[in-house]
Amino acid sequence: MGFLALDVTMTGVVLRQVDERGTRILERFNTHEVGMRRALITAQRELARDDSLTEVRASVQEPDLGQRLKHCVKTEASSGGKLEALADTL
Repeated sequence: MGFLALDVTMTGVVLRQVDERGTRILERFNTHEVGMRRALITAQRELARDDSLTEVRASVQEPDLGQRLKHCVKTEASSGGKLEALADTL
């Protein structure tokens, strides 16, 4: 079992896959709203593609970025609850 990790910093968003084999960077995005939406769409696609991925976790360095990501999650989430849980943790 594994999970996806979103690392959100002032310089960008990194989407990583973490599982028993280690950590793999899937893609990098900018921190503008379009970049965050693309990161979430990619995360949803990966969750749907790989049944061993159970959730998305986020590490956010700035409160403003956290609120922006939370807004994007609420408008983009459509993966049966896996991204909705992320919004609750932000």
